[in-house]
Amino acid sequence: MVLNLIIAEKMDAGRRISYILSDKTSKQKKTKNISYIEFERNNEQNIMVSLSGHILGADFPEEFKDWVKSDLDKLIDSNIIYKVTNQRAYSALKSFSGIDNIIIATDYDREGELIGVEALKFIEPGYTNIRRAKFSALTSQEVKDAFDNLLDVNYGLADSAKAREEIDLLWGAVLTRFFSVTSNRLWKDFISVGRVQTPTLALIVEREEEITSFVPEKYFVINVTFNKGIDFQGVYEKNIKDEDEANKIFNAINGNDGIVKSYKNEKKEVYKPPPFSTTDFLREASRIGVTPSNAMKIAEKLYMSGLISYPRTDNTVYQRSIPLKSIAKKFEGTEFDNEAKMVLGQEKIYPSRGKVETTDHPPIYPVSYPKKALTGAYKNIYELIVRRFLATLYKNAVIEKSDADIDIKGYNFKSSGEKIIDNGWFDIYKYRKLREYKLPELVIGETVKGKKWNMEEKYTEPPKRYDVASLLKLMESLNLGTKSTRHDIIQKLNDRNFATGNPLRPTPLGIGFIKSITTIDSDIAKPDMTAELEKEMDKIAENQKKLDDVVNDSRNMLHSALKGFRGNKEEIKETITSYANKGDSIGTCPLDGGEISLIKFRNFSKIKCSTEGCKINFNLNATGLVQMTDKRCDVCSLPIIKIIRKGQSPEYRCVDPNCEYNRKKLSIGKCPSDGGDLIIRQSRYGKRFLGCSNYPKCTVTYPLPQKGVIMPTGEICRYCGAPLLIMVNGKRKWKFCPNMKCEYNRKDKVEKSESENK
Repeated sequence: MVLNLIIAEKMDAGRRISYILSDKTSKQKKTKNISYIEFERNNEQNIMVSLSGHILGADFPEEFKDWVKSDLDKLIDSNIIYKVTNQRAYSALKSFSGIDNIIIATDYDREGELIGVEALKFIEPGYTNIRRAKFSALTSQEVKDAFDNLLDVNYGLADSAKAREEIDLLWGAVLTRFFSVTSNRLWKDFISVGRVQTPTLALIVEREEEITSFVPEKYFVINVTFNKGIDFQGVYEKNIKDEDEANKIFNAINGNDGIVKSYKNEKKEVYKPPPFSTTDFLREASRIGVTPSNAMKIAEKLYMSGLISYPRTDNTVYQRSIPLKSIAKKFEGTEFDNEAKMVLGQEKIYPSRGKVETTDHPPIYPVSYPKKALTGAYKNIYELIVRRFLATLYKNAVIEKSDADIDIKGYNFKSSGEKIIDNGWFDIYKYRKLREYKLPELVIGETVKGKKWNMEEKYTEPPKRYDVASLLKLMESLNLGTKSTRHDIIQKLNDRNFATGNPLRPTPLGIGFIKSITTIDSDIAKPDMTAELEKEMDKIAENQKKLDDVVNDSRNMLHSALKGFRGNKEEIKETITSYANKGDSIGTCPLDGGEISLIKFRNFSKIKCSTEGCKINFNLNATGLVQMTDKRCDVCSLPIIKIIRKGQSPEYRCVDPNCEYNRKKLSIGKCPSDGGDLIIRQSRYGKRFLGCSNYPKCTVTYPLPQKGVIMPTGEICRYCGAPLLIMVNGKRKWKFCPNMKCEYNRKDKVEKSESENK
């Protein structure tokens, strides 16, 4: 019997593909600690091996391990080596012999193609019958069609992913080492530099500079409330900068009626949104409160579960082969029944089309309805995708738009209105709404009564900071990163203390780092260089360029950049250090009037006064938003700070972490081991827990719920001696022992269950 070895990228995908191809008869096997799936199909034996990602990791030779001593020019020119980083997958691939055919069934994109091609190196050599299964959804029909119509492996696609990996390693390693060593920020506080990350940070810093350097300009707006059956607004046709001119116009029109000079009324369509590309999906997910990195993780899980199509795509046009009507029918009888019937009730379905059409994967759309109810963010993301899909199949909305010019004493006022005629796709896509502001029907030449005349003084406003959604769109337009990496880049800027919040604000470290680069006029902070490299990698995928040529070109660019930085080492060091030590201002020092700053490092923060010699200079092992208050500590008279964390009540503590005030306020009870105080503490990752005040002599710790208010009861657990606590979260309130292994929690649940059943 013919033996096929099938290579999947992830465990869940391997299981689902096997389940589909075997018609539910596949069996999990384990031999010598090697796990695989076995099944028969079309009188052929199949072995499914799931890799769980890359088998190989790119690295530099051992001689370049020391960041400080390594010659960076030699590092640029060194041969990149590949080491096995996934021993389980390596052992599995090496263990099989007697194979007739190899089928790569990884995700069909650059990364997936490279993972599959890497795997070929570890299978017994000599195989020539290597094929590729391409699918965009883990549905029965699509998977079976893919395996019945196998393709050739796209080695150009794999090479483009490998080129990206090597170029990103070179730029990241060389420049991260240079900037970290130059600024004396090593170990956990190193300066991370990335080919895409750095120009993305530069966009955030440039926008911040536009905001801080913005000088508001005063102007005047004159508006009139008219009435014809209903009140409506008219606004003078331009903003007026000169106050004397504004007063002149206002005095002329004040108390007078208007004469209609023009009026037009027309119906307009509000077009339905295009199908979801990855970037559009992540932007919309961000708007409903799900971060892009979390939204992508959820989308991948939904894809693995056979609920949505492949979530990494630039495409915004449905292929003709997608049975749109059949998919819409799947939502009849579900919570989307009404919306599905609206779509299916149309005489003909005309799907919307976006501007980008590709042949690798379709847009993101639902492929099935879950058998088990989804909850939380999974439910929200799935609903977003379903509603977007159905909205793209429904009719456009229709509004009636009215515009009028009204004259008062020779001065022209603009009035406009919108009336909803047909809500169309807005009835399905609940995340957006049409708004009405009515304008009555007017007749040219008629007089409309003035009711209220007003002149307002206003100031121009700076541009808005980028939020995650707008930054994703900007990155896409500048060809910064790919659909698969942009959300990770933004997350890394937060994780590496370069930017914070949403909208995104650069930290002092982020500003200092970008300023140290831009003062030298380096291209590494500009999108153009990165976008050009992306085009080069596209050419590799299309077999128009060789991998080695593109990587070597990048090495030459890196040599040039490094030479420029070396000539400005002292300036770079001074710029980064001065900004990194500034921190974010959080208030005025009550002791001497200096500026209190919060300086963030990778695993802790420092709170410091700008006045030399001031007492306020403490390490702060706390996460969350830190604010100054006008209160003083009862014990030491230093300021009280307020710490705000999501899902928890604000915490007030003395700025001195060792103050007795904090010990008493945060103490929950006595440690059952040595009698010390059990204090609510924060881990470096922001997780709260109970720890003994006698640490490190006593290492007793207990985990705590991360949301809600925790209060002591004054009672001691009869089983383990720990203090019993009360947890309040919303309307729920319950007593528990912080020792999760304690009998109290188990018996308490049993007794409660029994009492409820009586």
